[in-house]
Amino acid sequence: MNASFRLFQRNVFNNGQASSIALVSPRRPLQERLRSALKEDKRFHFVAVQGDLAQARSNFRAGSQPSILIADLQGDPEASIAAIEHLRSDGFTGALITLSEGLDETTVRALLRLHVTDWLPADVENEEIIQACERALSSRRLGDGKTRAKCYAFVPAAGGVGNTTLAIQTAFLLGKKTRNLGRTCLVDLNFESGALADYLDLQPLFDADAIANDPSRLDNRLLEVMLARHATGLAVLAGPRAPAKAPHVDGKLVTNALGVVSDSFEHMVLDLPTTWQKWTFDVLAGSDQIFVVTEFTVPAMRKAHELAEAIAERFDDERSIRVIVNKFRQQLFGGGLRKVDATGLFRDSLAGFVAEDHELINEAINRGEILSTISHSNRVSRDLSRIVLGD
Repeated sequence: MNASFRLFQRNVFNNGQASSIALVSPRRPLQERLRSALKEDKRFHFVAVQGDLAQARSNFRAGSQPSILIADLQGDPEASIAAIEHLRSDGFTGALITLSEGLDETTVRALLRLHVTDWLPADVENEEIIQACERALSSRRLGDGKTRAKCYAFVPAAGGVGNTTLAIQTAFLLGKKTRNLGRTCLVDLNFESGALADYLDLQPLFDADAIANDPSRLDNRLLEVMLARHATGLAVLAGPRAPAKAPHVDGKLVTNALGVVSDSFEHMVLDLPTTWQKWTFDVLAGSDQIFVVTEFTVPAMRKAHELAEAIAERFDDERSIRVIVNKFRQQLFGGGLRKVDATGLFRDSLAGFVAEDHELINEAINRGEILSTISHSNRVSRDLSRIVLGD
């Protein structure tokens, strides 16, 4: 590490008055023009580090982190992405903006998984870089300044498997464990026929049409307006159903919305639709844990097995993909479907079984309550707690 960079760390990274921006790039013209553009801007302290991120990441250890790290992927994108992964693992919590000539599918998935704040083309103008920094700082000020939410995605293998019920109860269990239910957000991604808000007797407030033409409009302030809150404190992002028309929701809107939610909460639980969308893989790429949900029937379990294998193949086993067998009922007598049939089919990908309890679930839905509110100790919650929390 050179002396000028050490001086920058001492005087800038710990300066509470201005925000620190570090650019890591092998391109000196980019460094010079951005330095010149920010020279008179009192909001920022800027430093440029020559080289690629793989070489320079040791500069950004704990205690020496800029508010914003701009990583130029020019040269060796794979090595730079690996360096970003190491930074995140080492506890880097600053905003990350990347620059590159273009993005292939593999790179997009990697950047989503690593919660990169923004991507800009390599030949971007100075003003666009500054605007991206402003957006990143605004998001962090309005959030809690900590690392992003841990994301749990629930993917139904078929309709009626109980995906929404398990997503809701998981959100409650996560919030209860941290003793702060308000820091957990449930997101209904079924824009055509979602029922998550109905299950909790809430009015769906997310207006996707209002931001469809400019998804970047959604920031923490606007998000707060579009969130519904359950009596327990759980936040719910859900939109009104549109069964008679195809909702205008594209991948950019979905991933941008989830990015804003992730900046604002500790846990994020996603209820995905049965129908596969163009953006589904992008959402799963940004998820920490993927649960494929099936009920205890032969057709549903076969579909769950196929779906889990397809997701695992897409991500080359990078994601944690597990199958939950919901509505499980033990056969009292011989014959019929047995537990061993499920364990034999799913093997290591089996997360566990969740007991069937129609009466409790129907009462919770009709009352707009969490299962645990109606029955403090119930089989569904106990089974799910073992799967999600390891209790």
